[in-house]
This record gives sequence, structure tokens and C-alpha cells, in this order.
Amino acid sequence: MKRYLITAILALLLRCALAQGVKDSLVYHLPMVNDKLIYTDTVKVTGKKALLDSAANAWFKNYFKNYRPYPADREIDAGAAVFNQAMLEFKVSPGLIAIDYFAAVSIKITCGNNFYTYKIYEISFRPKNGVLNKIGYQKNPEYLIELYKKKYLGLITSMSLSRGMIREYLDKMNTAVIACIESLNRAMANKTM
Repeated sequence: MKRYLITAILALLLRCALAQGVKDSLVYHLPMVNDKLIYTDTVKVTGKKALLDSAANAWFKNYFKNYRPYPADREIDAGAAVFNQAMLEFKVSPGLIAIDYFAAVSIKITCGNNFYTYKIYEISFRPKNGVLNKIGYQKNPEYLIELYKKKYLGLITSMSLSRGMIREYLDKMNTAVIACIESLNRAMANKTM
């Protein structure tokens, strides 16, 4: 009887450890380049550069409600089909209620014959609610990733921000960016006219 009880306890502990590893895999597998969160890829498609440029512009203007041209004082890439800043929307439930968030992102899409390259970077997020903005929140995903990877959060930090909350912020932000990329990939698929 004791052997079965010990086996059941060990199986339960192993299951809990594996479940924690699955949760943590999100944070450790986000696309970091030089400690910056950058989603980038080159995708092969069928289509001429001019047609892909047009499709990228049309997708960008249809997908984003809020966008603005990249600031003039920043590096300009005249060869990019899209080089703008935009706002993704998502919900985070750090407690019992879901809070609407905006994620400001920079997007660059460069097209060529039969391929396009996208880059989504300079990500920061904030609650839509102005009152919540004044109370304080974490807006920098790189900071949250770095904080999550620390062995100890510290007493003050852990009182306001748990590892579970950090995972929640990063998971919802990552889901919004992945949905954006999937939409772009569908819009750019095989433009042959």
C-alpha cells in the first residue's frame, strides 16, 4: 500500500513539474535578439515585388485601426513596403477581471520577387484605461522577460507582480503578435497577377 501511495505522490509531483516547464517554455522561447524582443522572418511566396508591396500596404491599412508613419527623426527605409508604428489590442487578466491593453509595435515589411520579410519590434504595452495608466504597470516585455528569468523576484517586486502575472502579460502579448503575423501571411500568400 505504501508503495502505491509513494508512486502516486511521485507521479503527481512529476506532473506538476512538467506542467510548470510547459508554462515556462513560453518565456524562454520568445524571439530575443541581443536582449530585444523581435519577431522576424523571411517568407517565400509567389508574386512580383510590386504586387507584394501593394498587398503588404493593403493588409497593414486594413488590419490596424490605429497606426502612424515612422517618425521622421528615425532611420528611414525607403525600400520597405511598410515601415510604420501600430497598435495591437489584447486582454490581460492579472486578477479576476480582464483588462484591455494596447501594444505599440514597429512594423517593417520588405518585399522582393517571390519573398517578403517582416520585422515586428520595439514592443511596449499599456492598459487602455487612463486610470490604470496612472496607477502604474509594466510596459516593457524585455524587462518582464529579464525579471522572470531571475532566480528570485525580490520581496517588493513579488508583492505586486508574480511569475504567473508576468507569464499572463507575455502570453497575451505574444498571442496578439502571432495573430498579426498569421494575418499577414494569409494576405501575402501567392499574389500572381
